[in-house]
Amino acid sequence: MQHCANGVRWKASVIKYLQNGLTNTEKLRQEILVGTYKLGRQIEFKVYEPKERNVVAMRFRDRQVQRSLLHNYLASELTRHFIYDNAAGQAGKGPDFSIRRIKIMLEKAHRLYGDNVYAYTYDIKSFFGSTRHDVAKAAVRKRVRDDWACRLVEQIIDSFPGDVGIGLGSDVAQYIELAVLDDLDHFIKEQLRVRFYARYMDDFVIITDGKEHAAEYRKAIEQELARIHLQLHPKKCRVVPVSRGFKWLGFRIRVKPSGKILVTLNKDKIYHERRKLKKMVRLAKSGKLPRETADTSLRCWAAHAVHGNNYNVIKKMHEYYRNLWRDVNV
Repeated sequence: MQHCANGVRWKASVIKYLQNGLTNTEKLRQEILVGTYKLGRQIEFKVYEPKERNVVAMRFRDRQVQRSLLHNYLASELTRHFIYDNAAGQAGKGPDFSIRRIKIMLEKAHRLYGDNVYAYTYDIKSFFGSTRHDVAKAAVRKRVRDDWACRLVEQIIDSFPGDVGIGLGSDVAQYIELAVLDDLDHFIKEQLRVRFYARYMDDFVIITDGKEHAAEYRKAIEQELARIHLQLHPKKCRVVPVSRGFKWLGFRIRVKPSGKILVTLNKDKIYHERRKLKKMVRLAKSGKLPRETADTSLRCWAAHAVHGNNYNVIKKMHEYYRNLWRDVNV
């Protein structure tokens, strides 16, 4: 209960629930035990950063159920099938883990293939919004042995409007989507026999020798995705030499002729943080936002940037932030 409240304790609905938290939780437990629990009405809204997306928010009691289901059973049950380099949303993994794994792959590929190393990057078009409910249910049924857990996950899937689309905003939804592409991961590793491959949600990359395999791999991947009614994003699939660099999780990664790997932030991420800090400082100076919020934003950005070769970029961002507080016109 307390874990679910982290970050949302200020909400009136959460405060009201926590005032009688133990009683409400016991009532919820009884509903689950006797089979009367039903998922409540959800709230839909849009977010615009880093891009426009539809988000589905659930009531606190439903968040309790989903968090408990995920951490006590579902996560371990689903992930036992996953390849090691399926990196999104799992304990002990994440963007930093994926960046480290990509660097290891590039080091090995450079020793094997020299300067003839290429990266094939792929992105799935509207992944969450295009996932069919029957496909998601089949992915879960294939991997989860407990029938009660399957039925609860299916109830969550059916709570999203229509027959297509899995809403953002739920940890369980993220794991469902990770499972939807699990067969693709195994197909690429075991059928196409790709040695260096990694996926982060719907972004995935193949690192190999030369560009001769590009057409073959893309056709095979498109056919595999068609089986689950998904398709690649035509404008976001690239075949590039790693010496020129490729984008991965907000970074640009490239390999120098010496074999040294450089990981630098995308320029748009730097510009975005500058604009964000400028707006926050302006609001803080007018008393509409606590300074700690802006400080936290900078710390989080720097903690992400430090995983690459971004020492000077971080230094300049801190200097820019200090100057914002001195500037009376902000």
